Amino acid sequence: MARRRLRANGTPAPRGRRTPKPPPTEEQLAELEKLTDKLPEPLRAFRDRGLLNPVRRFRLEEAIRHRTRTLVPVLHGVHDPHNQAAVMRSCEALGLQEFHFIQAAEGTPLHASPRITQNAHRWIDVIEHTDFAGAQSELLDRGLTSYAAAFDENAVPLQEMDFARPLALLFGNESRGLPEEIIEACDGTFVIPLYGLSQSLNISVAAAVTLSWAVEFRRRAWGNPGDLSSEEQMELRRRFYETALRGHLPDDLRRSFDNID
Repeated sequence: MARRRLRANGTPAPRGRRTPKPPPTEEQLAELEKLTDKLPEPLRAFRDRGLLNPVRRFRLEEAIRHRTRTLVPVLHGVHDPHNQAAVMRSCEALGLQEFHFIQAAEGTPLHASPRITQNAHRWIDVIEHTDFAGAQSELLDRGLTSYAAAFDENAVPLQEMDFARPLALLFGNESRGLPEEIIEACDGTFVIPLYGLSQSLNISVAAAVTLSWAVEFRRRAWGNPGDLSSEEQMELRRRFYETALRGHLPDDLRRSFDNID
């Protein structure tokens, strides 16, 4: 059994409690039932066979509805497993489906701390690249413009960035930031304005602030920051429903998944 953390006076410190999300309303659950009625039979089975309760299915559908692949964080040479994991967790919490990681020249492995991710990595696509050129080429082929987080005289203040377009946002090493050649290869740079005496933010904090601002920009512009097609949502639904069962998907249902369009 894990030992309780103690205060300075030797008494047990209170256990941390998560603030629960509000439960879905009756109207929201009614809409969920209408949606479920239209799903392919293998997905309706999660309701009809009682594999997932209504609240869990509602949470999954809300996550799918808000997902995007056109706002992509890219970490380059970030060493600390806690920082890697914290950015990954922010990604999932804010509805970003992809997390990209580029090893630095000296070889920086992705080894995100599972204690920090809190299983966020199970719900997103974690994509590793061996170099920046390959990552940029792949993202460019998908129509994403690359912007680097950098203290640069031409950097756009975060509040003035246009986040409605498809964007890949690059964040660099904890101490050195991004290499100059990567900054120059990007389409532009951006900076988070700081008004105190501190001259920089921790990489995971900088990413969380940037991505949160970007998602809120899209929410105000579009009403919903999610932009997946119905086909992409269906594929994600299949993955999410299966993942939610933690490997306990019945064999007959697993076989039928191959026939979902």
